[in-house]
Amino acid sequence: MLNKKEVAVMRTVYDACKINNDSCIITDERIIQSTPEKFKLTLAQTDTILRQLEYDGYFECTKSDRDGKLVNVIILKQKGKAFKRELVQRRRELINSFIMRIVFAAAGAVVALVVNKLLQLL
Repeated sequence: MLNKKEVAVMRTVYDACKINNDSCIITDERIIQSTPEKFKLTLAQTDTILRQLEYDGYFECTKSDRDGKLVNVIILKQKGKAFKRELVQRRRELINSFIMRIVFAAAGAVVALVVNKLLQLL
């Protein structure tokens, strides 16, 4: 399960890779600029998150020098290609969990009310 910062970085990488046939060359600065301001990523955090996503099997990432700048050469793996679907499934599971909690809370309230009424009759 990815945390919010990892999802934001992966979303940026995924969008960049989908434009270029499942691969891209992207700088850490571009990743930081593309993620929401609320995360306030640093270069060290970005590098750590990229390594974690690589270990999780989302993509292959190689650091390279391009015109004197350090860039990430990223190629999506199968798990990375299915990232959008994973987000949809995660949202669906969250909604289902929320609905089930509401249903069980309502059922519990009804049962408590019925038991209370029965005890009052006795």
